[in-house]
Amino acid sequence: MGVFNDIASVDAFAINAYCIVSALFFSACAYAQLNDPNPVQWFCAYVFGGCVPNLYWMTTSTDSNSATTEKLVLALHGFVGGLGLAIIYKLATVAPKLLDEMTEHHHGLLWAFMEHEEGRDSCGLLLLIFHASYLASVIKKKGPDHRRQQMNGNNGRGAPSVMLSPAVLSLGLLGVLAVCVYVWVVHHPELVAKHGLKHCQGEMFGRAGEL
Repeated sequence: MGVFNDIASVDAFAINAYCIVSALFFSACAYAQLNDPNPVQWFCAYVFGGCVPNLYWMTTSTDSNSATTEKLVLALHGFVGGLGLAIIYKLATVAPKLLDEMTEHHHGLLWAFMEHEEGRDSCGLLLLIFHASYLASVIKKKGPDHRRQQMNGNNGRGAPSVMLSPAVLSLGLLGVLAVCVYVWVVHHPELVAKHGLKHCQGEMFGRAGEL
């Protein structure tokens, strides 16, 4: 009764929907980083990690060049590793500040963490890690070599777990993005008010009031 009777089609539809929404989200993140005093690395990170794999997934077929796919997956893995190191650096930078403010945490440690620019940066990088890791996995599975191995290896085996299906993972990540959008839109003014960094309040380059 239609295309959604096929599990593979449901998974592909869910991944495509996630790719579109996440590309819009990370594009907005990249645009917001133009207010940063050093915007280039942030802009490039959000565009490469948040948009490039999305476009590759949506514009290539299952018979696309496996060498190109392998290079992109390898680049994404290296990108994720670099983001992990960046998060460690951010955490090491913000930890002393949190310890100094321990008695002022009226809204909880997570809120205090998000009040610092390093905390918000770390959350954005963590989102990129989840996103890039997920798309690297689905892009790798889309390649012709992996599809042949899967067909040969799945003979006589049962169906894959629904809990780990791309459709379920895509919906879960869409939910995470929805929470992030809510926090960004509703609580952003409160989060940046304490430390009053002008570029976090959108007051650089004569663009007062932008995110």
